[in-house]
Amino acid sequence: MPDRYSVTTRSVLGKRAKRLRWDGILPANVYGRGLESVAVQLPYRGAETIMTEHGLNSLIELDIEGEDSERPVVVRSVQRHPLTRELQHLDFYQVDLTRTMQAMVPITVTGEAPAVHTYQGVVITGADHISVQALPADIPGHLEINVDGLEELDDQLTVADLDLPAGIEVMTDMDIMLVRVQRPRKIEDAVEEAELLEGEEGELAEGEEGEAGEASEDDSE
Repeated sequence: MPDRYSVTTRSVLGKRAKRLRWDGILPANVYGRGLESVAVQLPYRGAETIMTEHGLNSLIELDIEGEDSERPVVVRSVQRHPLTRELQHLDFYQVDLTRTMQAMVPITVTGEAPAVHTYQGVVITGADHISVQALPADIPGHLEINVDGLEELDDQLTVADLDLPAGIEVMTDMDIMLVRVQRPRKIEDAVEEAELLEGEEGELAEGEEGEAGEASEDDSE
């Protein structure tokens, strides 16, 4: 069962909502398909808990003051202060539990790549979110990708390597890289230097052959 949070209806609207934040109250709105938007408010700490434990697009239940039943919602958008990054406003979207929805789900890297210890490789990450489609109750808070199988340098994992829960359809390109073991910088520099020297030697050899060819032609004359 989704976690439940309580909110109260809000009468302070527009720019005046700034006063609410001074008192530790966060303004928010609840809206949905074919529904009238409702202005609500909740304690700032409660809003922080929602974002920390659930984040965007994870199903929760909202108990609105004066209503007989809870509403199934997800946090659809967040406004933060540009400097302090403190929460400024939340938008809750009321979902239909029988209709699929799309959501961006974060990727969490787990495990330890053997190539890091064997070759001093460096694990780098690619996409940190992917787009999925599922019923609201089936959308996970995050998806895990395990790197225990990355034994060689340049080994990588893509979206196709994710172990997905039942009912999840991935909308992101399956070839998108999620994590890769990169060669250590010293090795990369050595390889690039060797390739550069090899190229220069090849050009020199070609030049020498050309001069030799011209000399033999002169001798024939």
